[in-house]
Amino acid sequence: MSSSNKIFLVLVAISSFALLILYSNNDIFSRSSIFLNIFQAQPATGAPPEAAAVAALADISAGGDIQRVKYIPKGENVTEHNIFVIYTKENYLLKSKFELFLKSLLKFTSIDLHLHIITDEKSETSAENVLKGQIRKYRKRVFYTLYDVEDFAAKINDIVYVMMPFFSSHAGSYYSDALFFLSLGLHRIVDPKMTQAILIDCDVVFRTDVKMLFEQFRKFSPENLFGLAPELTPVYRHILYKYRATYPKSNFGNPYYPAASSRRKVQKLGYPGLNSGIVMLQLDRIRASKMYAESLKFDNVKHLTDKYSFKGHLGDQDFYTLLGYEFPALIYRLDCVWNRQLCTWWKEHGYSDVFDQFFHCEGKIKVYHGNCNTRVPE
Repeated sequence: MSSSNKIFLVLVAISSFALLILYSNNDIFSRSSIFLNIFQAQPATGAPPEAAAVAALADISAGGDIQRVKYIPKGENVTEHNIFVIYTKENYLLKSKFELFLKSLLKFTSIDLHLHIITDEKSETSAENVLKGQIRKYRKRVFYTLYDVEDFAAKINDIVYVMMPFFSSHAGSYYSDALFFLSLGLHRIVDPKMTQAILIDCDVVFRTDVKMLFEQFRKFSPENLFGLAPELTPVYRHILYKYRATYPKSNFGNPYYPAASSRRKVQKLGYPGLNSGIVMLQLDRIRASKMYAESLKFDNVKHLTDKYSFKGHLGDQDFYTLLGYEFPALIYRLDCVWNRQLCTWWKEHGYSDVFDQFFHCEGKIKVYHGNCNTRVPE
């Protein structure tokens, strides 16, 4: 081999190494209000030709490619299975929950997913690293986008302003943060071409394919805007004590399943409230709904809270609970097996006599919700 050829090969090697460093350095990506990050891990044989060079630079043993693109409708990003997760104020416990959530989600999924992570500057790098690690491990095709929570919050400031006086315990409390109302305005923040999405708490663990959850959208009636499962604790029986004293026969604040001792042939299901650990959103209908837009106005929220003597503290969940009781057609009742909450706090705080009635959930559990930092069954 001639000396000139040797020099040429050395220069090529140095250039390739420099490019590898460049692509692995997160600082090259612009810091804007929306971080447009897409990662797709797939078998190397399925990688498109134009991505081959990037895949090689990424040095992913399972094959794959890294792209930076905006959200685009089905046909270009291949999936309309949009999942939103909030990951902010990172700590060890939150990171562990997020990692377990991703493991369970990617282990069982048989469909392409687009994960939308709402995060902050402190948590962004960790969220991205955990996500990439799990995608590589399970070799699934996943798109992801990172969003700045402050930008999101600013875009729904008017909704937060209306909701906080009614559904936050006090300033600085856990549920006083604007992020606990994000789902109420998600339809006007995300790309207007996005038609469906599911917002999921990161303390959720899947026991089945998320494809089956997306299929629940097919069961929506034409009026349904949201889909939520019942609350499985007596929290709303507690909140509604004044209303129930005036209307003791109301099913608002009753367990979803009637007492086993009931001998009535037709057993009316109770309305224990709704839990926002999983929120299904039919975004196109939400945008078009005048009734929903009206329900977000201060006077109408005040009317509902006054009517039911309701002073909540659980953010968007409180609003969905009132909305679902006053306008039941707007919310599809997701079965409790899709949000099997595990929190038992109320059992030790004044409701041990009725807690098990609320906590009861029939059927094979598809999704566990480890709220109150409860351990999820192995």
